[in-house]
Amino acid sequence: MWGVTMKKRLHLMVVIILVFAIIASGCSSNKANTQNPEEREAAAAGETFPIVKNKTKLKFLVVQNPMIIDYKNNEFVKWYEEKTNIEIEWDVIPSDSATEKVNLILNSGDLPDAFFGVTFNEEQYAVSQQMFLPLDDMIPTYAPNFEKVMQKHDGLKGIITATDGKIYGLPSWNDCYHCSMSKKVWINKHWLEQLGLKEPKTTEEFYQVLKAFKEKDPNGNGKADEIPFAGAASGGWNTDPNLFLMNAFTYSSADDLKLIVKDSKIETIVNTPEYREGLSYIQRLYKEGLLYNPSYTQNNDQLRQLAANPDAEILGAFVSGANVNIIDEATVGPERYRHFVALAPLEGPKGVRYATHSKYDAAIPGSFYIPSTSKNPEAALRWADYLYTFEGAITKKVGLKGVGWEEAKPGDVGLNGKPALSKRLIPYAEEPQNHSLMHIGVDYAPEEFRFGEAVDPNVDPFTAEGLEKLLRDETKNKYEPYVPKTDALSVLPPIKFKANESQQIQTISVELANYVKESAVRFIMGDLNLDADWNKYVESLNNIGLEQYLETYQKAYDRQYKE
Repeated sequence: MWGVTMKKRLHLMVVIILVFAIIASGCSSNKANTQNPEEREAAAAGETFPIVKNKTKLKFLVVQNPMIIDYKNNEFVKWYEEKTNIEIEWDVIPSDSATEKVNLILNSGDLPDAFFGVTFNEEQYAVSQQMFLPLDDMIPTYAPNFEKVMQKHDGLKGIITATDGKIYGLPSWNDCYHCSMSKKVWINKHWLEQLGLKEPKTTEEFYQVLKAFKEKDPNGNGKADEIPFAGAASGGWNTDPNLFLMNAFTYSSADDLKLIVKDSKIETIVNTPEYREGLSYIQRLYKEGLLYNPSYTQNNDQLRQLAANPDAEILGAFVSGANVNIIDEATVGPERYRHFVALAPLEGPKGVRYATHSKYDAAIPGSFYIPSTSKNPEAALRWADYLYTFEGAITKKVGLKGVGWEEAKPGDVGLNGKPALSKRLIPYAEEPQNHSLMHIGVDYAPEEFRFGEAVDPNVDPFTAEGLEKLLRDETKNKYEPYVPKTDALSVLPPIKFKANESQQIQTISVELANYVKESAVRFIMGDLNLDADWNKYVESLNNIGLEQYLETYQKAYDRQYKE
């Protein structure tokens, strides 16, 4: 009996030991690297190179990109290896199964030293499971260039701050100036000239112009085939007519619930009298055939077909973030392409005149993460930090100095008319290449870098070479003057929710978005009456959960952005 009992006890002890060993093994994979900092290669602080004295190898996870031939032998990668003394072992995962592969890697516990341009659920893996290092304390010493970037760009620190108040991932920043004010209308100036009309400045003048486009045969073919104004419901870039027109009645954003921040309070415009007035104006255009009726059902390709109609020019104005998304020289020829120019925001009956400024779109969170098991997190962070300098950013993007780019010469000017910073030597790649990493991972392109590229000051804006100048000048001259002058009124910045908050509004978000979008179209088409059905519409918004939705957003916003 004793022998049996002892055997059972010994067996139980072995099982207990094994269980604890398994638990310890599983937990250790998610804990911070226990290697003594004195035992690993020390990373130089600040901006000195090489980053480490002796050759060090780090493993980076990256998603395959068809434009990159070979990460290991990439010219920029090899050059940067010599500069830093850090050799990168690239773990390249297929793009078509990236999400599945990343989740498998995260759940395996066998993590690389850094995630380069690889996204995942930050709330789950960084905040809750602590599988990634918070970078706040490391940034001043090992990422001084990024610290300057964070101080320079308004709102960036809030955008990348997690729900626990810490920073886990470094972002990309791409200042596409014309993209930030992309709720645009492009109008046929040739038709205006044919009819002796000026560019409209108010909603009433716009109505009269569209009426003339419809009734006075501006294309001169003797047929009533003109389409005064058109948009598209899908497949395009800001082709919803409401995005442009609503700014004559109230400041509007592009998200489904039209959320804005007013004096640090999150509001929606979709239940306001001003929004109702805007819908009434749009309904007027729709009802009289001045706004092409299929605009709320057709796709972007169908809108392009209207612009490229082969028999005659039939389109008077269209909505799009850029003209070339709808009409381009190669399709319609140089003459018709030159007919369209941007129309400045319209002034509404109460003096409202806004251009939506999507000022937070430049920030792209989650471009670089360091797992808590990284062999040398300081060296990894220094490696990424250089990409926030002018030399680091441009060399990574276009190739080595003297090969992909060179410093601008005296007299060279950029898109903004100021002295240029650089001159590109290799055209933007349209085929797979191996001289740079292009936009992979950390991609830093502030306005001064983008506008600092040398251009021909006399370039024709209505050519392929002059497109960037055209978009920049039209935005600068016609849209920037109508951006809200203070931060007291802005679009909603990116919001990070805790897991329970996401669950609270997940279903509500979808229901509200669908209801708002559907109701707007029905009001415009006349299926719903703006007088008889408005109160019921507002009541339905509240019944779905609009108040809870706004409260959840406000709570998350305050946590993320209020100092």
